[in-house]
Amino acid sequence: MSRADRVQLNVRSSFARKRVRELAQRTGMTATQVVEDALRGYVPPPPAARAGRLVRRGAVLVCPAAGKKVSLAQANAALAATRERGR
Repeated sequence: MSRADRVQLNVRSSFARKRVRELAQRTGMTATQVVEDALRGYVPPPPAARAGRLVRRGAVLVCPAAGKKVSLAQANAALAATRERGR
């Protein structure tokens, strides 16, 4: 006897559970149908466009550095000097 492949999605958000239940009761759909319909209609936001001088570095928009570049060793030395001055 073959067994049906049942997929399960666990929702831990109490808001999502309550909202799905409300929508299912109002529309006469099942909770699964409500979730599937919502997912079909979802369109992720487009990537952020360039904003002024800001450029994307991974998931963050940053202002590009102007002038000479600072190495990690120089940055660490500057941090250490600043920490020593504060003591």
